[in-house]
Amino acid sequence: MRVVPDQSLLVLDSDTSGSWPLVRLRKWWTETPAIEVLVVSGWAEGDAKHIDRIKVDLQVTPDGRYAVAFAGAVWMEKSDFIFHAPRGYVPRKPDTIITVIDLNQWKIIGSIHTMGVADGQLRGIRVVSDKWVVLDFELGDSPLRILLYRYVTKLVTVPDLRSGPECVSDRQFRPPPPPSLGLGASDAEKMRWQNDESCKAVLQTVGVGSFEGLETLIDRGQDILPVAVEKRSDGFERTEDNYFRFWGEYPYYLLTAENPPFESHSQKWYGLYNSQERGFYDLEIFDAEGQKLKSQTIRHLMCGDPSLEQRGSACGCRVIDVSEGPRDLLAFCRTQRGDYDGMVRREWLAVLHSDVFSEAGFISLSRAYGHETLEEIASGGGHSFVVTLETGELLRVYAIPDRP
Repeated sequence: MRVVPDQSLLVLDSDTSGSWPLVRLRKWWTETPAIEVLVVSGWAEGDAKHIDRIKVDLQVTPDGRYAVAFAGAVWMEKSDFIFHAPRGYVPRKPDTIITVIDLNQWKIIGSIHTMGVADGQLRGIRVVSDKWVVLDFELGDSPLRILLYRYVTKLVTVPDLRSGPECVSDRQFRPPPPPSLGLGASDAEKMRWQNDESCKAVLQTVGVGSFEGLETLIDRGQDILPVAVEKRSDGFERTEDNYFRFWGEYPYYLLTAENPPFESHSQKWYGLYNSQERGFYDLEIFDAEGQKLKSQTIRHLMCGDPSLEQRGSACGCRVIDVSEGPRDLLAFCRTQRGDYDGMVRREWLAVLHSDVFSEAGFISLSRAYGHETLEEIASGGGHSFVVTLETGELLRVYAIPDRP
């Protein structure tokens, strides 16, 4: 689900027909919303044999003119079978269908398969401007040394999906291996310099200053963390950037361990940090250079609130959206026991007025098995709302109360 600049909602969902619905909902805050549906190409039931996973994504150019739909599929390798692959089994190459939609005309402009763009597995995708999409393919082990992996990064134009500049780079696995196994400081600096040189044309085209910055943009859709934001106020290093995985594989369940700060459209940073008051978070806001603007301990609606936590549970929250017009902040929270992948006890959304640090609202989420919820802050009719989409079917709209 995406909120586009005109505040319409776009929803892309997968099914087994191969004709995936892209739904646009306009004036959703009124009693007479307008619904439009386009069909984009996806994977069908006939593609499901020996499939490992699919990935569904939808991104919008900053100017709101085009939406780009991604339908990715990865099939099992021979080594993925528990005992042995079927006789004569030849794995299909990973493939992603990219479709560009003109939102002004509400029609499909064109579509391509990434299998015809590069032989590697697509590890990252990002609409980086009104004119370019960047595709990041892993090719396998680097020929330079062990524990390095070779990538090819390709630019594709919007809306006509023509190939642009590309480059080859070598990278460490993220998070990086222990120092005894990884690169030394001088080797790592040399590798960064080589990647910057190799990808100079790509960096100039998309307006990014370094390859490290481009990699972070692909992974997170954000800038590199300023040093002051990367370090905690008590001096400890923050390592959340190291835990971002490849496309669609960020460990959302590790909320109690990883809590990356969120960058707003105006390039402010909003982070939740462990407070000196045990069990609570400090919400801290930084400017683009990392200078702290505000900080306050949050005692309600998040971890530490006795009305929300249960004894014996781990609790974690993460900032997931910020609206800087009305200055509202949306955080996702979870309590759980035992393994990080299960035993979820409670999930909820906390809404704060970030300018005055006051509580605005609480939304309880379902924790039924297989139940997924997408959340965004949106505005309409001069008011702010939280919009949630449950398992691709049920849309709920919650009005954010005005400031006290």
